[in-house]
Amino acid sequence: MFGGKPLGIDKIPKIIIIISLLFYNKPLKKGFKMIIDLHAHTSNHELWNLHTRLANLDTLRALAQKFGIGKIFLMATYFPLKKSGLHNLELLERIKGDKLFDCFGSLNLENTDLCPALDELRLLAENNQIAGIKLYPGYQNIVLSDPKFDPVYNLAQEFKLPVAVHLGELQYCCLKDKREKGELRCGRTQCLLDKRTELSRPQQLSDAAWNFPGVNFIACHLGNPYFSELHAAMNFCPNIYSDISGQFVSGTAEDTPAYRARIIEEIQLFLKLPGGMERVLFGTDFPIQSYQDTFDIVKALNLSTDREKMLLGGNALKLMPRKGQS
Repeated sequence: MFGGKPLGIDKIPKIIIIISLLFYNKPLKKGFKMIIDLHAHTSNHELWNLHTRLANLDTLRALAQKFGIGKIFLMATYFPLKKSGLHNLELLERIKGDKLFDCFGSLNLENTDLCPALDELRLLAENNQIAGIKLYPGYQNIVLSDPKFDPVYNLAQEFKLPVAVHLGELQYCCLKDKREKGELRCGRTQCLLDKRTELSRPQQLSDAAWNFPGVNFIACHLGNPYFSELHAAMNFCPNIYSDISGQFVSGTAEDTPAYRARIIEEIQLFLKLPGGMERVLFGTDFPIQSYQDTFDIVKALNLSTDREKMLLGGNALKLMPRKGQS
């Protein structure tokens, strides 16, 4: 009986699912509050060649409810070469008043004068509007160890903000055949990203992390495909973390059983690093990688219940306890 009426067999599965989701979103144990996606993106534009057409906030809210996610950190983006991005103030306006979302602020470091961008970030940090800072080497002309970027790290240290860094492959605007023919949307004959692939390799992060031990750095995407470089950097610098986001584009030929098996093996190697179990974080890079695929990867790791809880949210709470529970 349910609400005074007989409960049909066809209704039972839906109710079980609803109860399961409500339970899953409760605190699982002392010290573990919620599942936290530390790396996602949003867009109000219709998407193409991805597993989803929509990545707006309504879509993310529905996914959060479906998968029991209590906090999603969205990344502000500045892609000057692509002439696109979702900048700090616009992103903050979109998520205003919604406790599901928080954001990593970013800035355009392509320009030589960093002062205006730094002033904006400082104001946002002072007003507790950002949870961290996101840098995009490769997409921008950023040499992470260059002293000209030290003010960014000083700002992060002052406000105890983690610095997330895009590491690994760069995503192009144009399809491969267009790039090979020199038919680029930007009008150039050669894509500038081709000249900047070295900037987004994990080895670039070591000096910055070593020089700023008071700053926690998040090496995004496990540095894919430069996994061994990130192993070395994390061995060298205990203040480097990583997230499992964006290992492949869901719903495309990139995601094969063999490739997914390799990703699972790589994550297991990161977990075996000194302190690795505490330094690997849950993230999707949505809409690049789907929530379902990301949870499937976590389950395939065959972690104990306590360790799975650490990866899904416990580690993120320790990294940013105030923002993780706001």
